[in-house]
Amino acid sequence: MPNENKNGPPSGGAWPDPRLRALQVDELYRYAPAAAGFSYFVALLTLGVLIETGDMARGVVWFLWATAVTVFRFVTVVLYRRRDPAADAMTWGKLVIAANLLAGIQWAVLGTLLFAGPVYRELYIVIVITCTIGGSLVAYAPLRWAHEALSLTAGIPLATNLMLTQGGKHFFVGVTAFFFCFAIVYYARKHSRHIEEAFQLQIERDELLAVTAVLNEKLASENRELAHRVAVRGVSIENAREIADRYLAFFENSPLPHFECDAAGFIVTCNPAAERLFAERRESLAGRPLNWLLAPAYAGAAIEGATHAMNAEIEIRGPGGEALPCVASFTPLPSHDARRAGFGVILYGLATSVA
Repeated sequence: MPNENKNGPPSGGAWPDPRLRALQVDELYRYAPAAAGFSYFVALLTLGVLIETGDMARGVVWFLWATAVTVFRFVTVVLYRRRDPAADAMTWGKLVIAANLLAGIQWAVLGTLLFAGPVYRELYIVIVITCTIGGSLVAYAPLRWAHEALSLTAGIPLATNLMLTQGGKHFFVGVTAFFFCFAIVYYARKHSRHIEEAFQLQIERDELLAVTAVLNEKLASENRELAHRVAVRGVSIENAREIADRYLAFFENSPLPHFECDAAGFIVTCNPAAERLFAERRESLAGRPLNWLLAPAYAGAAIEGATHAMNAEIEIRGPGGEALPCVASFTPLPSHDARRAGFGVILYGLATSVA
């Protein structure tokens, strides 16, 4: 499926083809200036050999062609460095292939039309073309067909010339030249595949690092959120403890008798004021029905009042059995742990002090 890359030029190829081609072309242009400079220096030396061997006119024309190819190469390098990052990388790769094709024609002309001459000149031309093809392997192997455009265009005409011309004197030399062309293309392809595999591993590593960075950022964000939740929960727990302590202190220290009853109306616990009122410990009061504390005429009213919040004037049974009028405040309590809700009772307005 197509893959978008923020760090490289977009393309319509399958992943990781766009970024792979971008890396290959960038590697190609990393060597391009030096390769063009070396090639032009060799062309200059070749011009000297042609002039020295009496072929000045044709040598100058050939050198002008070599100069035009070199200028084209350097202009391409300059434009590549000023390119739009969104441009397709293969466009720039094709320019290198075209320049190498023109350079191959340049060396093919040298190995055919300008070949004949003294043995010194012929030997020099064979060495120069062979060294140029072999020496450019590393520079142009990053992109497939970049080196082939130079090596095949320059080597095959020379090999054909050596095999079929010169009266058959150089037949085996021509065969060797053809074999050299085959071998150099073979090694260029091998080197190109090696570079592609290395770049693919680099792309996969970058993808892994990017995913790892995203995951680390997400994990850090989740850790921060978790730490915030823990902090908030810690504050909530502290607040709940503080509230619970306050209500417990209110329950225990209130001068008014407090009772907590279950849903059936049995006393669960009471505060010290209730203990003083009925002259019994809370352990003794716990488990008794609330009606046991009330005067008989108000026992039913207490149970009825437990279902909703209300205040009721009632009479309770004092320590000596006497009836003590008071106001009972009934408050339903929330259910807890699937148990039925109970209720709380506060007695106030007693005519007799319970302090």
